[in-house]
Amino acid sequence: MFAPFTRSMTLTLGLIGTAVSPSLWADTEQDDVEKTSRSLELGSTSVTAQGLGATTENTGAYTTGSTSTATKLNLSIRETPQSISVVTRQEMDDFNLNTLTEAMRHTTGIVVQHNDSDRVSYSSRGYTISNFQIDGMLNTFSFMKTDADTIIYDRIEVVRGATGLTTGAGDPSGTINMIRKRPTHELQAKASATGGSYDDYYSYVDVGGPLAFDGRLRGRTVLSYRDSKSFRDNYALKREVAYGILEADLTDTTILAVGYDYQDKQVQGSSWGTTPYWTGSGEKANFGRSTNLATSWSSWPMKDKTAFATLDQQLSNDWHLKAAYTHRTSDAEGKVYYAGGGFPNADGTGMSAYSSHFIGEEKMTAVDVNISGTYPLFGRDHELMVGYGQAKNDNTSPLMINLNSKTYDTIANWQDMSSIPKYQDFNTGIEGSQSIVKQKSGYLATRFNLTDEWHAVLGTRYGSWKSSNANSEFVEGNSGPLNHTKVTQTQNDIITPYAGLLYDFTEELTLYASYTDIFKPTTNKGAGDVYLEPVVGSNYELGLKGSFLQERLNLSSAVFWSKQDNVPEIDDSVPRGPKGEEYYKSGGKGNKINGFEVELAGEVMDDWNMVAGYTYTHSRNAAGQRMNTASPLNLVKISSTYRLPGEWSAMTVGAAVNWQSDIYRAGNRPTGEKNDKGNPITFKEDITQKSYTLVDLMARYKFDEHVSASLNVKNLFDQKYYENVGFYNGVFWGDPRTVSVGLEWTL
Repeated sequence: MFAPFTRSMTLTLGLIGTAVSPSLWADTEQDDVEKTSRSLELGSTSVTAQGLGATTENTGAYTTGSTSTATKLNLSIRETPQSISVVTRQEMDDFNLNTLTEAMRHTTGIVVQHNDSDRVSYSSRGYTISNFQIDGMLNTFSFMKTDADTIIYDRIEVVRGATGLTTGAGDPSGTINMIRKRPTHELQAKASATGGSYDDYYSYVDVGGPLAFDGRLRGRTVLSYRDSKSFRDNYALKREVAYGILEADLTDTTILAVGYDYQDKQVQGSSWGTTPYWTGSGEKANFGRSTNLATSWSSWPMKDKTAFATLDQQLSNDWHLKAAYTHRTSDAEGKVYYAGGGFPNADGTGMSAYSSHFIGEEKMTAVDVNISGTYPLFGRDHELMVGYGQAKNDNTSPLMINLNSKTYDTIANWQDMSSIPKYQDFNTGIEGSQSIVKQKSGYLATRFNLTDEWHAVLGTRYGSWKSSNANSEFVEGNSGPLNHTKVTQTQNDIITPYAGLLYDFTEELTLYASYTDIFKPTTNKGAGDVYLEPVVGSNYELGLKGSFLQERLNLSSAVFWSKQDNVPEIDDSVPRGPKGEEYYKSGGKGNKINGFEVELAGEVMDDWNMVAGYTYTHSRNAAGQRMNTASPLNLVKISSTYRLPGEWSAMTVGAAVNWQSDIYRAGNRPTGEKNDKGNPITFKEDITQKSYTLVDLMARYKFDEHVSASLNVKNLFDQKYYENVGFYNGVFWGDPRTVSVGLEWTL
């Protein structure tokens, strides 16, 4: 079961051997008091009388003591006038949340939906989340194409609502910020191997600690490997992850960190769209969960490589200068053939394929510099942060010549596609398309302490946004001249204000209200290959927050509402483009969202952790009609663990419950007749998924301080449900029941 210790695992085991060598142990046992006084610790966390810090690793907590995702100010969740959820390292370990998707399934207010086997979207407050950060860095990638492995992250912070102050262009849905693990001042090492249903094997090694110069140079390495098959026919996945970081105290007041992370996702049997819902006669197709209408060679792999560096310079008093740089490349090289078009007939006819060669490279470079600290005014101290950031995303792909026959996408028999040849094309070496997005902005935020009870968080962001899309194609066959087209859009003088007011009416409870503008240019294009208008609007939030047990337990509730214009929606009325691209349409004017949410997160009592959240979200257009019906109105998520008392204290048990209300979206249902061109005649009818509940269980037994075993059961009752409905006239099945067992060793 624990077979897949790969080359990367072998390398990491060697690192462990080095880490536990006598010489390194000697270094760690030197004068810790002197070392600590000399070193500037950033975001370190220990459970003290002051409560939690920012880092969640080794705290056993289900919450954090500080967050900066919403404002870039180092504030507690209670001090931040927005809705924030945190998936801590402990929760990820407890429930085996090894991917970003699995973590988001445990996050209050987040809806997870797959479009196919390898594309997943996350939405909040009625709209798709497109803003992602890593260590708070501005990220111009529209989505995380590889569904990132979470083993390299300390925590994942999610801010719901508009976050234009920290992300540049404001997004009304939310922002996901993944915070990497950092080197530790003391030696630590972990290794784990897990095996589960459908030959799903996962292993990792994580080593960190002081390296040299009495601990002034520290490092950390994380390596992981997954080898998994699937309940879906033909589908299999292999993923390699490597992460390394060095952190050095250059002076008593200067810390420099450099690092690199790598994720290589190799897949086979990749689908491209959903499973058909209706047959050619208009009856339900009733395809089972294992149905995968992709060829065995269909593949959509992805490699992500990121280099980054950070500098923290302590200035006079408590002021800090922070500078960060990141460069990321994402490479794709895969060929897909999927029977996603048409309506299946019993004789094997009726279906056509979505086929393409996905090849290209996406590069992102981002820089961010800010200064923060406190300043006196009117007899009180206040916090201030001012900074500048810029990012560039460059996506290129070569011009390919299609060598397949005109009938290649017509499927003779969808019941047997084993004889379909691999997609054939020729790389001309000429740049076929290039898409560039540039963003520059300066920002400022302050927490102004009006009185002991009243506080104001004010900020603004000022900048520019520019995108361009250039394409080259042959006019006539393979020998004709090239036709060049280029479309650009520029948005200058973008101002995104942010304002929040908080009132501490007890030592534990705070009322707050916040406002921010929404302005988000879009790279989505309509069927005429023209960019849609930017999304504009406003976002309001009114809430109550509480912090208890020295900030180890946080309570938050909020009423929110927003108004938006020009929200992009997938245009199902038009076919995909010649390269398989999806077209969008504007959602029009006066789209409104309102809702309510409440969350309790943290330590309810000794040895009892819990995250419990409820969200109600209602979105409607200017005519008052409900929108985004494929997202539930009501969402409940509860995760809880408890370490048993007394003689059973080595055992921790837990459960997670996810419930959502019904969802639906209109599809095209055949009448069973055809028009004069031989195409099926259809009419609109909703595809519906009724409300459902998913239950997960976990148990962990700690044999001693070094070795523990775990058991995780997901979808305990094997609930059958559609995760997505109506997308390109089909459905996407959710995961069945899975069981996994794991063994972990800790130094």
